This record gives sequence, structure tokens and C-alpha cells, in this order.
Amino acid sequence: MRKSTLGKIVLSLVVVGVSFVSCVKDDPASLIPPPVPDQSFTEEFDTVAQSFKRGWVPINNSNPKGSGIWAQGGGLLPIFAPYSSKGTYPGFIGADYTSTSGTDDVISNWLISPVVTMQNGDKIVFYTRTQLLQNFSVSGDSTDYGNNLEVCINTKNTGTNVGTAYDPKSASYNISTDRGDFSLALSINPPVYDNANKFWTYKESHSLPSLFDPLAYPSRWTRFEVTIGGLNGPTKGRFAFRYYTLDAGSNGNGSAIGIDQVSYISKK
Repeated sequence: MRKSTLGKIVLSLVVVGVSFVSCVKDDPASLIPPPVPDQSFTEEFDTVAQSFKRGWVPINNSNPKGSGIWAQGGGLLPIFAPYSSKGTYPGFIGADYTSTSGTDDVISNWLISPVVTMQNGDKIVFYTRTQLLQNFSVSGDSTDYGNNLEVCINTKNTGTNVGTAYDPKSASYNISTDRGDFSLALSINPPVYDNANKFWTYKESHSLPSLFDPLAYPSRWTRFEVTIGGLNGPTKGRFAFRYYTLDAGSNGNGSAIGIDQVSYISKK
């Protein structure tokens, strides 16, 4: 009697177990990951303090670090008019050559986005321009003395590790740590090393039409676009703007740059 009863109990448990597994396996909905919520947003930087509250993170790790920060309108006095402004402040954000306290050293001043879930095909769209200052070498001309901006992306994590900045010609330079957890996606007006003069050079913007160089940092608001790719699936991370200018400072390269109307556009 006991043996027979035990056999029935075991059989009943097996049947129930098989029925449960079959139900999960045959449900196609269980195999489809939930859709990623639309990550699209636009940041106008009409009030930079509010932008920081929304998750934007400024980090100046220039070498040596100066007093310059990412500021409303680029400084106490706006360095130029915004591309788009819906408030009473100069509605853009900017940084300048005082990012480094050196006279010809490394500017590495970061502006990092809030956390977003990235997918292949997403786009980062923004507008940027440079500031022109008096050119003491050419009469009647203004120039930016050469600026560079990088767009970098962190898909490793949601952190803000931007590494340690050194001049690439320095023995301390390490390419694997120069941008921390971020990787380069776009460089506007990258530097070229002048070996004869031991100095980093850039294409320069000018006010004189005869000195115009289409490869220089634009002196008028210009649209740029970066497309996300190479991901294995939806990935939480951040993107960043790195004002990155070498041999920069009060006696070197660089003037100032502004950024306006940054849009993150999720792939439809």
C-alpha cells in the first residue's frame, strides 16, 4: 500500500513539472525583450545651472588646471550670440583658454551628458562655433588661434571617469587612460604636430575671407552629427564633449568655443 501510494505521488509531481516548463517555452512573448523607452531629449543650455541639475556634469582635468569652467554664455560677458535661446540668459554653454593655468599646456575640459540608454542608430546632434580674437600678426584680421573639440562616448558604465590628461608628446602620456572610460567618436579640427618647432598646430579660423580655411573650427554656428554604432544591444552610458586643445593657454593655442542645442535622438 505505501509503495503504491508513493509511486502515484512521484508521478504526479513529474507531470506538473513538465507542464510548467512547456508553458514557459511555448510563450513567444517571454523571448522578446521589452522595448527601450524613447531616450530623445534636447538640451538648450538656456540656464546652465538647471542643465547641471538635469544631470550634465562638468569636469576640468586640464594639465595644469586653470580657473576656466563651462559657463553660461562662455563667461561673465557672452562671448557671442547663441544659436538658439528661449530664456533671458545667453542660451548656450562655453569654455575658453583659461581652462588651463599654463601658457602653452593641455586643455582637457569635459562636459558630460546625463545617463542615456544607447542603441545602434541613435544620433547626437549639436551646434558649435569658436570665438575670434584680435590677430596681432595680421592687420584687420581676427582669429581663434586654433581650437579642438572631441565627442566621446562611454558604453562601459554610467560613470564619469575621464582619465588623466598629458601632452601626447610627453613620456607620461598613456593613450589607454587619456580619456578614461570614454572613447573618441568625433574630433573637430584635430591637431598636427610640428616636429621642427616642437609644437602642436591647428587649422585656424579667420575673419578675413582671404584666410578662410574650411577645415578650421567654424566661426559661425555649425551643425554636427554623430551616429551611435557597434553596440551588442541597448547599453546604458554617457556621451561627452571634450574641449581638448594642446599647447594651449594665454601664450598658446585656443580662444573659446560654444555649444548649443544638443539633441539625443533615439532610433525609431
